[in-house]
Amino acid sequence: MGTLDFISNIIPQWRFTFSAKEAPTCPVSHSSDISQCPVGHFEFKNSTATDPPTVETLNPDGKALPEVPGIDQNVDPSIIDTPDLSGRLSGNLLVASPYTDKEHLLDLTTLARPHQLLAKALTIMNAKTGEYAVEPYHEAFNWDEILIALQKLSKQEDYVFPRSEFYIIVFRSRLPFDADRQHLGKLDEDAHIEAVESGQLLKYWFGKPHPVTGRNLATCIWRHRDDAKLGGGGPGHVRAMEAVRNIYLEWRVERLKLVVEENASEWSIGKWVD
Repeated sequence: MGTLDFISNIIPQWRFTFSAKEAPTCPVSHSSDISQCPVGHFEFKNSTATDPPTVETLNPDGKALPEVPGIDQNVDPSIIDTPDLSGRLSGNLLVASPYTDKEHLLDLTTLARPHQLLAKALTIMNAKTGEYAVEPYHEAFNWDEILIALQKLSKQEDYVFPRSEFYIIVFRSRLPFDADRQHLGKLDEDAHIEAVESGQLLKYWFGKPHPVTGRNLATCIWRHRDDAKLGGGGPGHVRAMEAVRNIYLEWRVERLKLVVEENASEWSIGKWVD
């Protein structure tokens, strides 16, 4: 469930209910049982819930998971070589989130050329393993493939990609297994529409809760933090904020900066500093 990372852009004073620490390489397979991990990826506080062995795999509408990017389905990087990104691009409207209704689509005409190209390249954004919710962000996703896609797209348009910086929000969370996911999904949809209407939200990605721990990750990639603040000011985000406070067992926000060098020759991700 990817609910509500948008609201963190305007509420920097929120207190987190868990804290993270850097962890060494984990010697066990988390796909079997993360509770056996001896290195302690996260130190959690203020939580007494016990994880059941399974979790429902529902999309934000409470229905069976759809065939859309970002939920249990890797996107083939070769779609970058197709004119319509394998159906994800219709005219100037791009599917840039797990939501495919028209009001959720990204209008590329509202973006400058570097932002258009990165938005298209982010179409192939994939989690590299099933443990993306606890891995360092720069290691959790296929950034090298995204950079190659950006190079291809720039070459197709005979465009010299300039050095550019982008604002990233990462929302790491843990939900109780009996949470009303349909309600949270509706809040998430409303917040996403507000963000899209504000413009400059280049990508919204979320996964599903880990079947053992319930931990999850959602992320937004914006042109700039100012855009994120603008996109997080509506009533949908206010309702989402209350859900975070009252429903999530644990949550943490990271604010990061993606730097793409000239000609899309290199990328780096570090902490965002205002």
